[in-house]
Amino acid sequence: MTTGQLILIAVAIFSAAFVQVIAGFGFALLCMPIMVIAVPVEQAVVVSTLISVLTTTWQALHLREHAQVPLLKRLVPASFVGMPLGLVILNVVSDFALTLALGISVLIAVVLLARNINLTHAGPRMDYGLGFVSGVLNTSLSTNGPPLVFDLQARRLSAEEFRATMSATFALGNIGGLALFIADGKITRTGVNAALIALPAWALGQGLGWPIRKHFHGERFRRMVLVLLAAAGVSTIAFAVL
Repeated sequence: MTTGQLILIAVAIFSAAFVQVIAGFGFALLCMPIMVIAVPVEQAVVVSTLISVLTTTWQALHLREHAQVPLLKRLVPASFVGMPLGLVILNVVSDFALTLALGISVLIAVVLLARNINLTHAGPRMDYGLGFVSGVLNTSLSTNGPPLVFDLQARRLSAEEFRATMSATFALGNIGGLALFIADGKITRTGVNAALIALPAWALGQGLGWPIRKHFHGERFRRMVLVLLAAAGVSTIAFAVL
């Protein structure tokens, strides 16, 4: 990789780590659109997954007392079922189609969430279905956040429960996705080196994000989630078509 590519990856990782701490999600949603400017989607997916394992595992352990275990028992197994399909898609579908589909799906989720949908009464099938979709997105684009955000926001979880449950789902999903990438031979020396070089940027983003995190809750937290999703969706589509 060139110096310019590594700098762009570091900027992507810093921004994503900062937002991940505050919102409880958004790591891949923000770093992927930036990284794919510099490197192929397949390589960006690997770097994002390697770094995200650190972020989500640490947060999941730190916030574990607020995690909603019944939801985790539905979301995580369903996501594991979807991961092999996502890997197949990564191998056979073009970067353009994958990126465009992601951006459109994110914006659809924003519209639904903006309508303030309350699905606390919905049965477990919603969790299983959206968990499956998140698994597919995890190994195809490393962006499994949108279906999980929709599921947890629609169930009206508090900010603390949202962050904790998202982090735990991400952590377990990243471990499963990483195992599939290793089995498929996608973890290369180049990807590992890029991830290692980006670690200081990740640590800086984490360190700056924690003092700010406590100021986001309630309606302010919900608005931030919508803005982040909208920005990610628009930027992803823009990159795909330009």
